[in-house]
Amino acid sequence: MKQKDHIQKNMESNDPFIKGMYTDLHNRIQDYQESDSIVEKMKFSDAKGSIVIVGIIAAFLAYVLVS
Repeated sequence: MKQKDHIQKNMESNDPFIKGMYTDLHNRIQDYQESDSIVEKMKFSDAKGSIVIVGIIAAFLAYVLVS
């Protein structure tokens, strides 16, 4: 895997900033892969409020344009 080689190479860097940054990245990737992360899809009920607000704004703009 090309990305893993790049991360591993930078984890062995002589620059302490680069080494720390990529070591932290590697640890975060490992933690994410080990946890049971489940991403839920967005439901219609999650977007109802935004859809209502957009509808109100669209109706107002249509009213302004017509009158």
